[in-house]
Amino acid sequence: MLNKRRRGRPARPNSGPGQPLGTRIRQARQNLGLSLAAVAGSDFSRAFLNQVELGRAQPSTHTLRIIAERLQQPIEYFLEDPEVSTAAVELVLTEAETRLHQGDPARTQHLMKQLLSRPISQDARARGQLILAGAWLREGQAAKAIPVIEEAIATAVRSSWTALQVELFDSMGRAYYLLRRPGEAGRWFDRALETFETGKLKDPVLKARILRHRADLHYVAGEAGEAIAAYQAAIEAAEQVLDMPALAGIYEGLALSFHQTGQVTRALGYAQRSLRIFETLEDVRMSAQLRNNMAEMLLREGRAKEAEPLFQAGIEQLERINERELLPTLLAGAAESALETGGLERARGLVSRALAAAQHSEDPIARVASERVAGRVAHAAGQHADSRTHFEKALESAAVIGTPELRARVTYDFARTLEAQGDAAAAALRFREAYETRQPVRG
Repeated sequence: MLNKRRRGRPARPNSGPGQPLGTRIRQARQNLGLSLAAVAGSDFSRAFLNQVELGRAQPSTHTLRIIAERLQQPIEYFLEDPEVSTAAVELVLTEAETRLHQGDPARTQHLMKQLLSRPISQDARARGQLILAGAWLREGQAAKAIPVIEEAIATAVRSSWTALQVELFDSMGRAYYLLRRPGEAGRWFDRALETFETGKLKDPVLKARILRHRADLHYVAGEAGEAIAAYQAAIEAAEQVLDMPALAGIYEGLALSFHQTGQVTRALGYAQRSLRIFETLEDVRMSAQLRNNMAEMLLREGRAKEAEPLFQAGIEQLERINERELLPTLLAGAAESALETGGLERARGLVSRALAAAQHSEDPIARVASERVAGRVAHAAGQHADSRTHFEKALESAAVIGTPELRARVTYDFARTLEAQGDAAAAALRFREAYETRQPVRG
């Protein structure tokens, strides 16, 4: 038997997927018995919310997040559109980018995997792939990111989307940089900058990002002067628009480069500027990275007592978010600081944790740092055979990275322990190897 509808009153729509955004918001609000004013609060007007529910206005991602929280629903509940409207797709992309900038790659991945499983435009798909790859890169999973970037590049090149091509080329460079393949990374960064310039793009933030990444390559190659010049060029671009993440990353690179040239005071000053920005942005991983960098500078200057609390603070930050890629490096740094201040047992406990954590990290630098410090700690404990084994493992991992400065550091520390153990001949060979590794290749 059919029920008659009361005259003048529309049928109540069903909630859930299949309804337009405004209808879904109204239904969720009515289910909770909330008024328009109660949901709007002081963040936006009752009239604006009414227009959204009628489909005559579109909320920003920030506004939609507020609405979702007050209606006790996840934001994606309001974005499931069977017709995959352009507005809904844009909101998901913006939400994912926001989450990524806030240091939440897991949430970003969830949003992008859901979006990419739906029938969306080629433009939106390529942008979604860029964001998804960015989330994997944030977690250090470059191998996962590369095929996704390759697919997006093919689409962007085929469609002549110049700006998107530049971002994708830059992301590919970052992926190879994380894989410690600087030659390939440099070629992609150069391609990004060339496309930016030939395409006559005007985005200073994008240019600053590419310049910063190219500067990073100079830094890891031990070319401190070139790195400083490149970072300063990047700052000139970034400061035009006060792009905080880009500026923080550049300050970090300048700090490392000035430290490499022996200008410790300037290095620490830039590191502190970068740290303040990343903490303001609530980027936990980058904040921990900056603490690691500052602590490394202090440690190399013989200020281990000041370095260890910075390493420990970074460790606590990373453990709170279950970040595995950088954790071994900070644990190794804390162990080395403890060793330098005479805390051998504390150092042994920390380096044991570093070695265990390195088993779950895809970053070869984490393995190098853990094994190198384990070699020093084992030597201090009188375990000479174990010390040599750890140093040999560190050198094996360092060989695949292609960074002369890192290999030279491991080799030099190995030479010092061999010398202290009375093996003068082996020590002399390692000292010579460390010296030759540091010398620039001439051709």
